[in-house]
Amino acid sequence: MRRTDPGERWGDVVADSDATATEYRDRGWTAVAAHPGDVNPVADAARIDVLLPGSEFEETSAVVGDADVDSVRVYAAAAGGVEYRLVVAEDGDAEVAVCVPTYLGADELESLRAGADAAGALTVRLRPLDDRDVVEIDVSDPAVFFDATADA
Repeated sequence: MRRTDPGERWGDVVADSDATATEYRDRGWTAVAAHPGDVNPVADAARIDVLLPGSEFEETSAVVGDADVDSVRVYAAAAGGVEYRLVVAEDGDAEVAVCVPTYLGADELESLRAGADAAGALTVRLRPLDDRDVVEIDVSDPAVFFDATADA
């Protein structure tokens, strides 16, 4: 299986995730900024698997565990054949947000789009290295992810 190199802009996308989480915290929300070790599309399952460090996964799981995600925002960029998406899942009532940067090759994005179109949804699955648990963010309208405008 060919792996997509996250490219030179990946550091900028992760920094944007950190800044976005800080903006939420400044408004009094509980916010987590994820720092993925790897991002893998699973097109036939209409899913993106995002590997997180163990302690960060634990924090994310604790924050999102009781949350009822009612909004997903997606910010996009592209450079050098890599598509970046910053997925921000929110529970407005609980004032909780999780910011998850992702990257996919342009060809992977199209395969994932086909899977999501067939399924009618897209899932962003956060997991630790040992796969002991997962946190899933459901993107009920995949167009929010795929049609996000790249600002690169």
